[in-house]
Amino acid sequence: LQDPLTGLGNRRALLADLQARLAGATLDAPVMLQLFDLDGFKTYNDTYGHPAGDALLTRMAQRLRDGLIGRATAYRMGGDEFCVLAPLAVGNPLALLERGQRALGEVGDGFEISAAHGCVLVPEEAVDAATALGLADRRMYAEKATARRSADEQSRDVLLKALEEHHPDL
Repeated sequence: LQDPLTGLGNRRALLADLQARLAGATLDAPVMLQLFDLDGFKTYNDTYGHPAGDALLTRMAQRLRDGLIGRATAYRMGGDEFCVLAPLAVGNPLALLERGQRALGEVGDGFEISAAHGCVLVPEEAVDAATALGLADRRMYAEKATARRSADEQSRDVLLKALEEHHPDL
């Protein structure tokens, strides 16, 4: 259940792990699902070729895995989509999201890759894996549709909105 290019868990591994985590997640100890989609990757792949694109995905996956060790688990859904599962009891959720965005971004001579994201808290916002992934996907595409603000502002706003909706006393 491993992505052959990056070594991260694949979509099947994510679905199995998400279902298992849903079974143990509670309102007091939720799990955050983060879905990332790379912006600028198609242009990079078209410009530099598929071997360079594969090397870029492998580097990003390694940075993502290394940045989350002991805090969360990373997966490659396929193409240029990645997911992260993180128990909220393990550190600052905003910091985890920022780690993911930094790991999945790269700037070089003539290119810039960044990552749009969507987050879901389970079981608060979804009680099954399909609903959680669907909601994260809708949020990610809603972010892509909005005017670009700084990554820090976007990350903060998404997490604060989700937390505010489910924990207004925070």
